[in-house]
Amino acid sequence: MKKILFAGAVTFAALTAATGASAQSTYGTLLTVNLEADVALRCDARLNSATGTVLNIDFGTVSAIDNTQTVDRSAGSASYICNDIDGFTRTITSANGGFMTLNGAATTAANRRIAYTMEHGGGSGLAFAATALTAPIVTNLGAMLGVQTGSVTFRATGVGTNIGQSSQSTSVFAGDYSDVVTIAIAAR
Repeated sequence: MKKILFAGAVTFAALTAATGASAQSTYGTLLTVNLEADVALRCDARLNSATGTVLNIDFGTVSAIDNTQTVDRSAGSASYICNDIDGFTRTITSANGGFMTLNGAATTAANRRIAYTMEHGGGSGLAFAATALTAPIVTNLGAMLGVQTGSVTFRATGVGTNIGQSSQSTSVFAGDYSDVVTIAIAAR
């Protein structure tokens, strides 16, 4: 009789495993509780604070600065955060190909544009040396669960010639010069 009971117990265990039947213990039925949570994607950049998205930089009167000199202007800092496990792509572009242009209009005429560069500090791959924005700067960065911040500096070239002489001239036409730099980030 013991042989038959032992064989029956083995048969029940094998049948349960093969058919995926509900698991039972020697004490009764087991209960399963499935837990779930959602974490929203946060991939964001800010200038100088938790809310800054627009900053105006004024280089002043660059005609009073010799065309062999530069003027530095700090834009403060840019802060980034992105909780996408694959990280994010940062793309920095200039509306006028890396030049402030007369009245902000697109042009390739040297006498209607002022050269400048952008420099970005910081760790985690944020930093790059002073670079003309003649082409977009595209950087693939890893996930940043905590805020990472780097300094941002722009450097414009003076347009004055014959500085210090009685008849000063410039290498560009008079007027207002501008460009728009955009920093865009996208989760990968």
